[in-house]
Amino acid sequence: MNQMKKQNPSLRRRKPHNQIMRREDLNTMLDILLAFDRSVVEFSMRLYNIPRRDRVAMREQNRCLHHALRERLPRLLKPSHQKTIQASRHAAIR
Repeated sequence: MNQMKKQNPSLRRRKPHNQIMRREDLNTMLDILLAFDRSVVEFSMRLYNIPRRDRVAMREQNRCLHHALRERLPRLLKPSHQKTIQASRHAAIR
């Protein structure tokens, strides 16, 4: 079996692709999420007949929210130090 693994690199154990998130993937996912959010805000403003002067303020708030999310998303996606400690303890118990 070991010889087969050496001959065929596809049989080596690798992390599943769904567990590996590249920075580009996160940016693409965030772009899609923010575009959807903008669409929901625009739709809601029209649905509830928000006056034009208030729409400008709502769009500005939405842009500020998106900017803050882009800035902080990488930090939010990193596991906290406490979770890392708990995971290592759990693995040690097994």
